[in-house]
Amino acid sequence: MENFKRGRFEWQMLELPDGITTSNGNWYHITRDGIEKYVPGLLKEKPLEQIIQEADAWVKSSNGLALMLYFILVYATVDALWAFIISLGVYFLWYFNTGVFVNVISTPIARLLNKDGFIYTVSGVFLIGISLNDLIAGVGISVEFNALWYGLGLFFLFKVGLLSLLIQFVRNKFFDKPKVPKPDRVLNMLLIRYGMKHGILTGKIEDMEKELIRIANYHKGKKS
Repeated sequence: MENFKRGRFEWQMLELPDGITTSNGNWYHITRDGIEKYVPGLLKEKPLEQIIQEADAWVKSSNGLALMLYFILVYATVDALWAFIISLGVYFLWYFNTGVFVNVISTPIARLLNKDGFIYTVSGVFLIGISLNDLIAGVGISVEFNALWYGLGLFFLFKVGLLSLLIQFVRNKFFDKPKVPKPDRVLNMLLIRYGMKHGILTGKIEDMEKELIRIANYHKGKKS
């Protein structure tokens, strides 16, 4: 399902009888027909592929957001250690509550933060700038050199996904799995937001949320 063209990763999705999976490794326990029943008429306004790709971007948005925040803080002359701590704090807050922040207006930003080219380019520019401290000092910006090592560490934690893998390991080892997986919660909120935008929802949000939970549990029950 993964497609690489000229060395560049291209996002793809695959519709299956019991859900939708993507090349980012996310699984959504709802089908095209389920979405049509959940938010009638939405797929006439927005292609399914675009909705799922946007949901994927929101699922991973904590990575790019926290990393960019770190670079902004250190270039704003915040102490590197404090910038590191704040960035981690924002990451955990966003990671565990992504669904709360999902909205249509900010979706293009979430998609941008999920683009490898953007993250690699911006991170490279910021890290090189830190290493050339004398040069950026000439324009009135003073960044501690140890910010470079904190930045590299966060890059591997966030962009490479090491922190996300650690969270999943700890959760699977010591905690019960959530009733509704994160991708389903994010997609749920995105569908509701789009339904509201296009005037499809008419006071049935709570019923729709319960229906999505029912569908997700039904498909998980079939697997087990």
